[in-house]
Amino acid sequence: MTNMYSSKVMQLIKPFNTSKTLLIAAFLVLCLPTQLRANDKLIIASGNFAPYFMQDNVTGNGYFDQLVVQVLLIQGYQNPQLVPLNNDAIQRYFNNKVADIAINYTAQPAAHAFISRYRVRFMNRVTMLPSAWTEKVATLNDLKNLRVGSFIGASDIFGPEYKNMATQVFTYYTEIGNQQALNKQLLTNKIDARIGDYLMLYWHTSTNTQLDPTSFIYRDILNYQGSYIVFQDKSVRDNFDEGLTRLVASGELMIATDRWLKAYNLPIIKQQFFVTQPEKTQQNNAIKAN
Repeated sequence: MTNMYSSKVMQLIKPFNTSKTLLIAAFLVLCLPTQLRANDKLIIASGNFAPYFMQDNVTGNGYFDQLVVQVLLIQGYQNPQLVPLNNDAIQRYFNNKVADIAINYTAQPAAHAFISRYRVRFMNRVTMLPSAWTEKVATLNDLKNLRVGSFIGASDIFGPEYKNMATQVFTYYTEIGNQQALNKQLLTNKIDARIGDYLMLYWHTSTNTQLDPTSFIYRDILNYQGSYIVFQDKSVRDNFDEGLTRLVASGELMIATDRWLKAYNLPIIKQQFFVTQPEKTQQNNAIKAN
């Protein structure tokens, strides 16, 4: 499974090829301890949906895949291996110690996990097709009589109010593993409200349908703090955090984000995709194209 994507991994450094940070970091890698460089094979349990992760039959490198691999390469880990999985499988791979690293770990991490100070944060929104009643939706409680769909694990990451709504209040609620299928359910009116990432729906709609993704109704009413990046080894976690912090401080992370958005023909938005502490997601006015 890892070999399917190994040929793509080295392509992930392309957005940084002209970077001064990369040139400096490459020099620093030569100075790293031999033990660090020798431990170069790292299995990464990652997501499987564009535009955030590499996806079958989709051209391009996913954002989180690209950045995590880039940081590991800079830090001297020469052979990171990505394994694209759904949310449940990401957790199983990591908990069973098949994977050394897990991106987008949505549950509370296992006791043995070393947790990055960074979380990955998607642009999760409540999305609905335009109608007279969707314009009036302002709280989660307004969704109680609607058909609501989300991704697997959503009831565990949007806070206690959402979990209560999902298990006790919503008349119809479902979580599915294939997020592209979730998009299709909304577009074909099989659900009334989709709870998930804005940019993934935008990309899917603009690429695979004739619909205008800006015509949907979006509501930023979720208590969302991001998903975990977890490691089996403390030293790898520490080195990763150090490398990502350096990319943030140098401005390279912002450059890479803008290049990724343009590569997928996504709107240029104000959003931090790596966050260091829980905080409320950006308001709906962040969803603006330049």
